[in-house]
Amino acid sequence: MQRNFFALLSGGIFGLGLLISGMVDTLKVQGWLDVFGNWDPTLAFVMGGAILPMAVAWQVAARRKRSVLGYAFPEAPKREVGPNLVIGSVLFGMGWALAGLCPGPAIASISFGGTGGLVFLLAMLAGMLIAPAVRARIDGTTAPVESPRTKMDIRALTPTYAVSPQIMLEDLPAIKAAGFTTVIDNRPDAEIPASLHAAHMRAAAEALGLEFVENQVISGGLTAENVEKQAATLAAAKGPVFAYCASGNRCSIVWALVNAGKRPTDELINVPAQYGYNLEHLRAQIEARAKG
Repeated sequence: MQRNFFALLSGGIFGLGLLISGMVDTLKVQGWLDVFGNWDPTLAFVMGGAILPMAVAWQVAARRKRSVLGYAFPEAPKREVGPNLVIGSVLFGMGWALAGLCPGPAIASISFGGTGGLVFLLAMLAGMLIAPAVRARIDGTTAPVESPRTKMDIRALTPTYAVSPQIMLEDLPAIKAAGFTTVIDNRPDAEIPASLHAAHMRAAAEALGLEFVENQVISGGLTAENVEKQAATLAAAKGPVFAYCASGNRCSIVWALVNAGKRPTDELINVPAQYGYNLEHLRAQIEARAKG
């Protein structure tokens, strides 16, 4: 109840800010984007007013383990610029320029946007529904061509926890033979072919007597629930745990956050680094969680 109240309060403040700043005025937004015509620079103050407090908020969050309400903070945004970011930004900008609305203002103006606002909102929701499939297609067409695997790559972070890039159904017997008792799927279904979705992996794993846990971590969108579920799975496991995602990086990040305060921060960063997983940018977050 407390969390819902503050979510309502925050949403109300955010919506009020959109109304006061003019972000729901399509003509003002289009004027801001019309840099080669009748340019209206006033929304620069809105952008700056949003960026500055958010930058401070990230610095504060980096020094804390949990929010004031007791919830873990989301994973910091990634800094890599890839095809998804570029294509998504271009499409977002085009839609914003054409309609003069983006998601937040579209919802804030739903009560007075008329038919046009409603059509925009419905089209936006439809775009969100198809976005995972489009992203998976982009990932598939831009991924480097890899040579066929000769064997599965098990990367042990501890004697009882190992991570791995995406596995195949035929890898499960080898995982069982290696002594693992639990398999954690940290990769969302939207990123992979249907034949490797969690339902198929679960059926094959359980047929071998393996415990299978689905804890899908969205790239750049790690949640407190992800960390808590991974921790609960590790605590309940009857033997060594095997986790996989696209490369093993997300599995390593969740492991590091689960073990913050239980193992030295240097160890939580250096062990994954042996396999090419750079968690140095999470040092402050790990240390904050360790301090509680």
